[in-house]
Amino acid sequence: MISIRKKKDLEIVIESIPNYINPKEDLEQYITPSDIVANILWDAYLRGDIEGKRVIDLGCGTGRFAIGAVLLGALTGICIDVDNEALNIAFSMSKKIGVNTIMHFILADVRGYNPTRRLHDCTVVMNPPFGIHSRGADIDFLKTALSICDTVYSIHKLSEGFIKLIDKLSSEMKFTYEIMSEYNFPIRWFLPKHRRRVYYVKTVVIKFRRSM
Repeated sequence: MISIRKKKDLEIVIESIPNYINPKEDLEQYITPSDIVANILWDAYLRGDIEGKRVIDLGCGTGRFAIGAVLLGALTGICIDVDNEALNIAFSMSKKIGVNTIMHFILADVRGYNPTRRLHDCTVVMNPPFGIHSRGADIDFLKTALSICDTVYSIHKLSEGFIKLIDKLSSEMKFTYEIMSEYNFPIRWFLPKHRRRVYYVKTVVIKFRRSM
């Protein structure tokens, strides 16, 4: 397994994990930049939410968050995605990097995923769809995440009324939350109809913790 001594080492490994081969617009398959992945994982690691934990990435894509978490000492990395092609890339990269034996890959639709029980000592780290093409997907992913683990790190598009929605959901599901950071998230051209090579979306990274 690759040795990670600093955040830059992690970012370099994550950058080697490829993009989608055939990104699907309806699934909002935008690759999460390696620096953003590394920043979120490193912060979670320093807060004690990665090492020795089961780390789950909902809508994992090509596996950047889950693989990175395992490199930082996660007990196991669990990739869940509806796209088998993306999961195959994640598995191939985990094998190449040497972490496949402590990872699990689940083909499932997160919006219809019903966990049988809440897990202990687990953390969800994810970049769910922003809900641009599939309305409400971001909140559906978040509800699933909050029903599985007591700790969740998630990226969300910042929009009018969003914080009020998060306030309500957190209260209903008995979580507290804090905004960790903000990013102008780059969405790069991948369809002929796209007029810009890069489109930036204002996003926030939020950490949720179940209230005791």
